[in-house]
Amino acid sequence: MELKLSILDQTPIIKGGNATLALKNSLALAEMADTLGYNSILYSEHHGVEAYGSSSPEILAATALANTKNIKVGTGGIMLRNYSAFKIAEWAKMLATFYPDRFILGLGKAPGGLKDAILALNGHKLPVLNNINDKLEEIITYLKEQNYKDTELFAQPTHVITLPEITWLGSGESSAKEAAQYGISYSMADFIADGSNTEIQKTYQKEFNDKGYGSQPSFQVAVSVSVAKNIEQALRNAFGMVYQFVESRKILAPAMLKPSEEVETLIAKSEDKDLFNTLLNKVIVGTPDTIHSKLKEKALQYGTNDLVILSNMFREEDRIFTYKSLI
Repeated sequence: MELKLSILDQTPIIKGGNATLALKNSLALAEMADTLGYNSILYSEHHGVEAYGSSSPEILAATALANTKNIKVGTGGIMLRNYSAFKIAEWAKMLATFYPDRFILGLGKAPGGLKDAILALNGHKLPVLNNINDKLEEIITYLKEQNYKDTELFAQPTHVITLPEITWLGSGESSAKEAAQYGISYSMADFIADGSNTEIQKTYQKEFNDKGYGSQPSFQVAVSVSVAKNIEQALRNAFGMVYQFVESRKILAPAMLKPSEEVETLIAKSEDKDLFNTLLNKVIVGTPDTIHSKLKEKALQYGTNDLVILSNMFREEDRIFTYKSLI
């Protein structure tokens, strides 16, 4: 099986660092991934947290597209509860016009931040949560230049030759069914999901609507990965990333990425030790000689060759080592 590998870049900020450095690292990673031959790089959206540097993945994606040649670049993703469907369709069509076949519009339902940030994004009012699927449908209508609810409104630019790929982000069966219903790609976040959820791919394939936005199903699995010269070091390098997973599970704003020694001390005397170890066990760890077989095992488990890799490390050289070792 030949794997199709992509990168999920959360623009991690390390303790003692800042967002400016994290954003520079993201652009450098995109340029490296382009040279190495990665299929795509996707940028996440986070608001009001010190852990991640990108609040506007569409801007980061546009900048990365301008500084690369072949790799696909996208949002991973835009959180629909926070924005107008019409505006998303407008800038998505612009990026698809400038970079045909290279821009991916990744969309999701998660908040992207804690309560105060979400309120600020929604004019200091609670967002409407039961219309997210309506927003997805509205975006698709504008992208395809169809009539939306008997209005004559259209999203510029019109007559886009190549429409962007749309990817629906999620971690469960309901999101997979939604992606299938609308005929769009589905990216499942294995690194935060409970259990393996290996039946989700079959559900998505079975229910895919080939009369929807796209004619072919596309199922992707996002996994957390750490590669080092030995397994012990690979595990330790993942400590900071996994500690942020723990914070997210507890509905806390993740703090800056901590060094492994600090995490080890925090976990040793914490009630979260079991949760930490559970999430650590979900990380795919290996050496350059073993990691490919482990990735293929995960791909076979889910019935797809399409993997997107998340690797947040305290030391940027360790993150780069991981990504260089995979391809």
